[in-house]
Amino acid sequence: MKYLNKTVFSLALAGMSIFSGNLSAQFLGGHRLKSDEDGPKGQFMVYGSLDYSKVTTPTNSSSTVSSAPLGVGYLINNNDLIGVNYAYSQNSVNHNVVYKQNEAGVWYSPSVMLGKYFVLIGQVDAHYVWGQQQTMAADAMENFNGFRLRAYPLIGILLGGGWALKFKFAELSMLQTKTKEEGWTKSYVAGISGSTFGVGISKNLDFRKKSTKNDN
Repeated sequence: MKYLNKTVFSLALAGMSIFSGNLSAQFLGGHRLKSDEDGPKGQFMVYGSLDYSKVTTPTNSSSTVSSAPLGVGYLINNNDLIGVNYAYSQNSVNHNVVYKQNEAGVWYSPSVMLGKYFVLIGQVDAHYVWGQQQTMAADAMENFNGFRLRAYPLIGILLGGGWALKFKFAELSMLQTKTKEEGWTKSYVAGISGSTFGVGISKNLDFRKKSTKNDN
């Protein structure tokens, strides 16, 4: 298992390096904005999504509430963001909460422009995870904590006014959590599937001082 952990971590680092600067202008016709071009450098970005689902049968009902991270980032140049984010998920069965999870951490996101209105984006998250889950032997809840490493690509559609839609279509991630009773539990996600697809929205906020032009 140690070797598997090292492999997954190495793949995450490799994904980060691919997204961070080696996306060339030839890749899908994309290009990174130059430092002297007019762009979003110095702006802040907020993003996220909220999801709710419910399944009802004649004997049971279950529901899930989740936020697929809510984040704030800062554009250190015209193409790269760094920031912090937070995610929450909760599962209920017959109106009783059986699982709830929080995660918070830092993220890095590089991008390349694909024409005028589309953006190819990569994101890497490093999160601390904590929450509660129902025990198998009793109705009591037990605490757990751990960490998550995740890398994923997105396609962004620029809507104007700083708004953008973001479509996540794949994921490479590792989640490790532990409880007092059970020790470490590990789970991995890699590839493209319905569970790795998501849609979110973002908004750029510009607090930069506007320079006044002198026409004299």
